[in-house]
Amino acid sequence: MVKPRIRQILAAGLALVMPLCVPCQAGAEDLALREAAAMSGAAMFLNARAPGLILAVVHGEDSFIEGYGETAPGSGKEPDGASIVRVGSVSKVFATDVLAAMAAAGQLSLDAPLARYAPSGKVPQAYDDRPITLLDLATHSAGLPRELADPETLPGEKNPFAGYKASHYWDWIASHRPAYRPGTTAIYSNVGFGLLGESLGKAGGKPFAELVREKITAPLGMADTALRLTEAQKPRLLTGLDPFGKPDPNWEAGEVMQASAGIYTTAEDMVRWMRWHLADDAAGRPARALAHALWRPHDGLSRLVGVEATDSEGMGLGWIVSRPKDKVPFLLGKSGGLGGFMSYVVLSPNRRLGIFVVATKVDFAMFEGLRTAVRELAAELAPAAP
Repeated sequence: MVKPRIRQILAAGLALVMPLCVPCQAGAEDLALREAAAMSGAAMFLNARAPGLILAVVHGEDSFIEGYGETAPGSGKEPDGASIVRVGSVSKVFATDVLAAMAAAGQLSLDAPLARYAPSGKVPQAYDDRPITLLDLATHSAGLPRELADPETLPGEKNPFAGYKASHYWDWIASHRPAYRPGTTAIYSNVGFGLLGESLGKAGGKPFAELVREKITAPLGMADTALRLTEAQKPRLLTGLDPFGKPDPNWEAGEVMQASAGIYTTAEDMVRWMRWHLADDAAGRPARALAHALWRPHDGLSRLVGVEATDSEGMGLGWIVSRPKDKVPFLLGKSGGLGGFMSYVVLSPNRRLGIFVVATKVDFAMFEGLRTAVRELAAELAPAAP
């Protein structure tokens, strides 16, 4: 289904340079936000060539949500703020929110060694005298591989996530030392976040999913954000396309993947989450200070693999930190791709700006266009000084 506004853009042919004053579903009161977000969302959808796309923006007290396309190829139904999506690796910054909340409450230390939370008899190897810490895991600087599938996984297993098991992660790390001294090399690692989720569960005395609910979703009223969908929620899950253009079967991620890629959510819930990150209430300030800090500057690290080496300053807790550049303000950014979805979220806390976009197609070339469009929208709404 093509939205009336997109029809006008197509008909006008000048949409990218001539604003169109058409009412939007989102109902944002801020005229600049409404116009910039609506134009950007329409262009993102047309350029992505995905079945569907949802854009959510928070700026100050105002917000915007708009859905484009279809909930599934051929459905004829548009997605909206209540449509359920998968955010893939954006889940990592939910995991680090839990980490920051627990650290701020004194339940753990960012410098705590991973060994403190290991199962009996599975002590992680150190690099000489340097053990892996929770901070190393949260900043992709623990010297661990990106993926680590269990070689004992049955041949012919259809679930692509079945090979990722906590028991194998602990077995492996107990018998292999980090490839590099922790804290010296950045290598994007889903394994590291799997171990982080395991450690958070051990430190909190309950499963990681319960910690996400306790620390994030329940306090913020994010009723549709979860690591496992209920039967009532499943009909609202959008259908995305896999890298070969076929509907993705949306296999559920196993428990050890929850901290790295397990979150399901909606645009409405993401607005609630972004608002918390952009707030300045006293109760949330200690956790946000930890969550938004630059912990591993790229300058001085020996290698940078998979962490936007040429367009960022370094690593926060799960976030890739970008300094102001070319009118784009200071940003914390995180991308994700899983189960037919590609997503991207950025926050500019000092400008009270947050942008979230998700498209229902796994296409990394397309994603670069989304990333560029989001950063351009950030520059429009909160331009950095020259």
